[in-house]
Amino acid sequence: AKVGDKISVISPRTVQGIADELQREQDDPKAKPKTFKDFQAEGVLPEDLTITGIFESGRYQYDSGVLLLPLNVGQELYDLGDSVQGLSVRTTDQATADRVADQLNKALDTEEFRGVHATPWTQGDDKSRIGAIKFEHNIMFIILMFLVVIAAFCVMNTLITVTVQKRREIGILKALGANVRQIVWVFLAQGMVVGFFGNIIGLALGMTLVAFRNEFRSFLEHLLHIEIFPADIYEFSQIPARVQPGEMLLICVSAFLICSLAALIPAWFAARLDPVKALRYE
Repeated sequence: AKVGDKISVISPRTVQGIADELQREQDDPKAKPKTFKDFQAEGVLPEDLTITGIFESGRYQYDSGVLLLPLNVGQELYDLGDSVQGLSVRTTDQATADRVADQLNKALDTEEFRGVHATPWTQGDDKSRIGAIKFEHNIMFIILMFLVVIAAFCVMNTLITVTVQKRREIGILKALGANVRQIVWVFLAQGMVVGFFGNIIGLALGMTLVAFRNEFRSFLEHLLHIEIFPADIYEFSQIPARVQPGEMLLICVSAFLICSLAALIPAWFAARLDPVKALRYE
């Protein structure tokens, strides 16, 4: 359908009107069937509408199933008269929706507005979807921490290898009078350097990938000939993203601390190395 095309919209009123007519003819076979003009006069026939524009919200659920039309046409389709099915209220801050809904419900708790209530977007039709997103968010953070721990093991293994390879140098340092704290700080500093530059490089690559996420998705789909982010499943035509500085800081600090602590074990073994044994065969 394109701008300028005409479409026929079938409403509950249309379906109910046809069902009532079929039931009437079934109950009374001798009854005179209604004509096209009768249905037209009762407003039961589908409404012919002209497409004047096409909107795109980025949400597949709305783009594929939401129709915007004049209020009087919608009221006629649903046989509402001058009434409406509901009102939408937008808050300046999405986080205050629950509080605003509570305030509205207190104001609507009167005899005049019996049966009318306010429902925030967090408790509406998307409640289960929002809960699933929060659950996935928490699980992804846990998985990320496991990946950081795996990376920390790699750092620890590398430093253990360095400890074995540098036994002679460590023995010389201890023979020259280096104490345990100094040897430990040498390896801790190496772990901190790895954690610091790993954070910088990872953050730069991650932000670049977030900035060009949809282009990267299109590249992979073209390369692998598969649909990576189907809109009918994820309900978004594009991959959405929101950078949260607080969570980024938490992840970077956690990764840095874990990588630094991973250097403690090889640092401890290096500090306890006996210089006599390290230099015995030198």
